[in-house]
Amino acid sequence: MNKKRLYYTILAAVIIIGIGVFYVHTQRQKNFAKTREVFAPIYAYSGKLTPEQQKEYSELANSLMNVSPDVAQKYRLPQREQLQLEAHTMTLYRDNPELFLMGQKSFPTDTDVKPYQRHFGILALIAKTKLADLPTDSRKMMVMQLETLNKKLVKNSVETYIEKITDIPPGPDPKLPHHAFGIQSAGIKGADQWVMEEDGSLQFPAGGKHGVVHITDIYGKEHTVDLDSPVDTDITEMTTELYAKIDRLFEQLTDEEFQRLSTLSKTERTEAIEMLFSSLMNFDNQNR
Repeated sequence: MNKKRLYYTILAAVIIIGIGVFYVHTQRQKNFAKTREVFAPIYAYSGKLTPEQQKEYSELANSLMNVSPDVAQKYRLPQREQLQLEAHTMTLYRDNPELFLMGQKSFPTDTDVKPYQRHFGILALIAKTKLADLPTDSRKMMVMQLETLNKKLVKNSVETYIEKITDIPPGPDPKLPHHAFGIQSAGIKGADQWVMEEDGSLQFPAGGKHGVVHITDIYGKEHTVDLDSPVDTDITEMTTELYAKIDRLFEQLTDEEFQRLSTLSKTERTEAIEMLFSSLMNFDNQNR
């Protein structure tokens, strides 16, 4: 193959690849445009919604979630726009925890939505942090702190759940509390059966075992509670105080605060971030 022929072969290959890349890019932009149209109505809802608006939003969210996986794969957004949608949606659920229960058959209406509300707030802050015009190390530091706060929220929920379990009176059909935030599964194992006497009463066999409750949280950590020798649970962090700290952080980390952090020097920004999260401890001590 002479040099001239090699040149035209390479040129043709470059043109074909260029056309292919242009086609893929064009199709991708078309898909992005369609996706923006699909999700645009979500931004019409913000703040505390009226009951009617909550119903409208719930119907909209259900229609989007019921799309088949094959179709859903075609509707994607650029990462930055995806984070913006996530921050807006999680904030909406934080401000309207009622939305969480609407259309959720697996959760009874008396479900405690408060921990979910704080969880949505943390997820909104994580998305906003990833969007912030900050150096990578600063964003990573803040996301790590926020994820740690979410783990505390799960731990608090598990400890509260365990406290409820220890108060369950023994009986032939002990019912565990309803599903709680942060708990992936919970069940009793190793329990002996109650025996029916001739008079129809139920008696627990002497020396029988009431069983052990196995709990797995959403992080995969396992917890066990022996119903025959329950241990008094000291909740690591009081629920009211933990919620107050998360709420305070959500109020502090506004768009204006993210903008302010972006204007600081590296040293000033690191100190400001450390002070922001360490102030939660001071807030906790002040409220004891």
